[in-house]
Amino acid sequence: MNSQVEILAFCADRISGLRTALESAAVDITKGTDISVLSKITRSEFDSNACFRLLTTAGYPAGFPDILDKALHFLKNPNPHQENRQTANGIFFGQSAPDGKLAFMFPGQGSQYPYMGFGLENVSDEAKKIIKTAEQAFSCTPCLMSRIHPQAGVPAKPSNEETAALQQTDVAQPAIGALSLIMLDILKKYGISADAACGHSFGELTALCAAQRIREEEFMWLAVKRGKLMAAAGEKSGDSGGMLAIKAPAETIENMIQENRADLVLANKNSPNQGVVSGPLDEIEKMRKICRKNRIISARLPVSAAFHSRLVMDAAEPFKKAVMGIPFYPGKIPVYSNTTALPYPGDTDAARLLLGDHLVWPVNFTDEITNMYKAGVRTFIEIGPKAVLTGLVKSILSGLPHEAFSVDASGGRRPAPLDLAGAICKTAALGYKVDLKNWAGAFLPFS
Repeated sequence: MNSQVEILAFCADRISGLRTALESAAVDITKGTDISVLSKITRSEFDSNACFRLLTTAGYPAGFPDILDKALHFLKNPNPHQENRQTANGIFFGQSAPDGKLAFMFPGQGSQYPYMGFGLENVSDEAKKIIKTAEQAFSCTPCLMSRIHPQAGVPAKPSNEETAALQQTDVAQPAIGALSLIMLDILKKYGISADAACGHSFGELTALCAAQRIREEEFMWLAVKRGKLMAAAGEKSGDSGGMLAIKAPAETIENMIQENRADLVLANKNSPNQGVVSGPLDEIEKMRKICRKNRIISARLPVSAAFHSRLVMDAAEPFKKAVMGIPFYPGKIPVYSNTTALPYPGDTDAARLLLGDHLVWPVNFTDEITNMYKAGVRTFIEIGPKAVLTGLVKSILSGLPHEAFSVDASGGRRPAPLDLAGAICKTAALGYKVDLKNWAGAFLPFS
């Protein structure tokens, strides 16, 4: 059967007014008022500037009576409005004005999974255009969307072969890029905009597109080009390498590399307590055993090459040539660089040079997020599959006031439209401008 996700949105200048609004909605539901009609009314009256805001999401029609009871219980607690927060799955509360600027961030390879974003193409106004642009750039059989959604209808448990196919660099990068643009279009549809942007590795290209430094057509072309070049890198040596995430400070990882004379590089400084090494597969396996011996947590990343290492040097020069051949534009918002941890230069030639050398330099995500925070960013929305960057931001900014969440918070464990609704509600609860009037009650496929 089909269900759909609905949003009820309440606001008031006093907490007592918010409680009264929820109680009235609960009574209306018990009297048989159609929830889709009721939710439309509440969304049309919602004001992000109100002192107190509470939004709920649930599958309609079954989920709302229970979730409203939970929301009312929350509001009756002694101190319900101490902070902006998600009180439980499907309930989002906030008060006062936003604390600071909002930034979009875009994930890179490793976040992909089969059926990611399933159903969101029906929510995005531009999805068909984005998919067409992606397919024209990809130009392979089977097509890109069939790799992302291997079977039509209700998402099935993906086979090992389907997972492995999407993991290939030349597929994963344009796939992540296309889904990220669809998610971005949906947020724009509801009036959500950013003051800055960043991305992790491949995601930096998406951030540049989101900021209108490069156009969608050139972005998808570059995504495909980058993926193919990196997939082919290492063919001469017969070892494209791999990557290993290590739960330890960067200094500890660097010492481990030097002490064991490992042919590896610290490719990603992801957080104060996590880094990623990159290099030949036998060296990756050796480092994995060293970590296990020293009781340090490590995990192989689902990538098909040793990114940001000498093993992808064959891809660096042709990628740079490709970047130098596309137009760059001034852009609408600053995009922070993995390489410098600072905003991209305004000069278009300098910006092209920075992106052109992107493959050969390590990713300094830790300093990048720290500098964005220093510039006033307090809310980070991850746009793309999974919530890897959300976790990294929380680690980097631990102990500092901030918000970080993903449009794909469950990573496929819940229907994508339900996660989407949650991200929109979270943004509205925090007090950022959101236009809820046109929420279409996205359908959720269930088996």
